[in-house]
Amino acid sequence: MSGLPAWIGAALAAKLDHVSRANLRARAQAASDSYRTGGTSDIIRSETDALAYALARMPATYAAVRACLTQTLRALPGLEPQSILDVGAGPGTASWAGIETWPSVRRLHWIERNDPLLALARRLAAASGAPQAELAVSQGDVARVLADCGQADVVMASYALTELAPSAATAMLGRMWDLTERLLVLVEPGTVDGFKRVLGYREYLLAQGATIIAPCSHHSACPLRDQPRWCHFGVRLPRSRDHLLLKDADVPYEDEKFSYLVAGKGFEGIARGRRILATPRVNKVGVALDLCAPDEVERRMVTRREKDAYRAAKRLDWGDALTS
Repeated sequence: MSGLPAWIGAALAAKLDHVSRANLRARAQAASDSYRTGGTSDIIRSETDALAYALARMPATYAAVRACLTQTLRALPGLEPQSILDVGAGPGTASWAGIETWPSVRRLHWIERNDPLLALARRLAAASGAPQAELAVSQGDVARVLADCGQADVVMASYALTELAPSAATAMLGRMWDLTERLLVLVEPGTVDGFKRVLGYREYLLAQGATIIAPCSHHSACPLRDQPRWCHFGVRLPRSRDHLLLKDADVPYEDEKFSYLVAGKGFEGIARGRRILATPRVNKVGVALDLCAPDEVERRMVTRREKDAYRAAKRLDWGDALTS
């Protein structure tokens, strides 16, 4: 299971002294209810709100972004980006996942308009054990700030475009692509609507000449675009005691579903493999896989008789790429 780095957990825990857990739970629930009904980060108006949000949502967001970047790293093992532009950075979650994936990163640039979230991000950046990187912060309306930004090797928007109307999201996507030197990373909730937004991003970026790095196995039309199922992935993460309390949960883990897209510039001949679109099914015959392929979902059975391939297939998980 994938959880927050220990230094983030410790930094958040240090903020909990003399803080009412009941108040935190109420603030976390208010934020969750607002997001679920199409609200924005405007619901986060205080230090307590930001802390409640971080405790409730930061672990899942981090795990989802880290999973996306892990698949990207597998497709591009030699990439060593130096800079990240984090759009709608919140408490810096995507940046922390990025610098964990690529220790080569030396410069971070955050764009965020929410005061309490940005204050928490700054405190985390100054915490003991935090990765060391040159940090630039731009506070204000994201679209306005982006107009004056410089380029970065990796541009990321984690659950940030979700809050925008389609026309505004497309305009911002265009600007982010202009600012991208190598990779653009977009993460959305793993819902039908999240998948539809990702499909729109994909079509736009392909029209701009982008190379799709992940999760797609090809540049053809998505075989799920008109199907009742949708392309999304999942990651399981452990829950801390405070996370259990804030979520009023009794299961010691959480499953985060997400959709994502990673597009690149200057990449050719990428060995993407076939992306696994559902949890592999092991039966008496072998391992059954649903794979991303042009035109339709490819269903492949790796039989027990294929001993080496079977052993390898049993180690694969939902979201991995089959390379042979």
